[in-house]
Amino acid sequence: MVLDQGELTQLMIMVELFDGVDKPASIAKNVGITIQGVNYHLKILKKKGLISETNEISKEGFSFLESGLGSLREFVSENMAKIDNIVTWEAIADVDIKEGEEVGIYMESGYLHAGKVEGRAKGISRNNALKGEIVAASINGIIGVEYGKIQICVLPSVEAIDDKEEFAANISGEFQSGSRIAVVGEEALFAVSISGKKPDIEFASLDGVFEAATRGLDSVLFISSRRFHYLLPQLKELQNRYKEIGLKIKYL
Repeated sequence: MVLDQGELTQLMIMVELFDGVDKPASIAKNVGITIQGVNYHLKILKKKGLISETNEISKEGFSFLESGLGSLREFVSENMAKIDNIVTWEAIADVDIKEGEEVGIYMESGYLHAGKVEGRAKGISRNNALKGEIVAASINGIIGVEYGKIQICVLPSVEAIDDKEEFAANISGEFQSGSRIAVVGEEALFAVSISGKKPDIEFASLDGVFEAATRGLDSVLFISSRRFHYLLPQLKELQNRYKEIGLKIKYL
């Protein structure tokens, strides 16, 4: 969906309506147009069937809102990627580095490093840094990163757990060498704990495993069936944002 200037303004107005702002004067102030402009676009939105006569968003309006915001997100992501190629990034110095020195830039254990390693990505240091310190470098080239994988293990309801030892054995069978362990909620923390492990990620865990995957790290996330139901909308959004990341869902 490609938005023209008028549709972009209408999208901004619908976001205001979605947030409960329905007075034209308030919408005009937030969007940055005149009250007359707001009324003009409200008439168009009503004519299109995207809002009701009382300025409530219709089913079609929600579809327009979702697709419009999705298009804006893609536009921003694509152009931010272009900017990222010329901006300065921070990295961990693997050797002593002098300001103005060319260095290799690479990922290691989920973090960006700078050193003497040859590769496609290089950078120019913006500061002096000793080994182990932080160096700021402008990056040219592509940093070689293989996306990590995510496995989500959905736990049975607490009422269905009869044998705790068998339950712990089932959980232990899902631990994978080198993978981060993430939990969402109390049952997941209990399950990992009785299996003799400590979680690496405990809060904002769904976002955490996706960020870890973008840094080349695998993760196993444990979550109760109750909580998983409420996490599905967020999971769908993250899958759409990170289409390259492999995701597996397993019900235990």
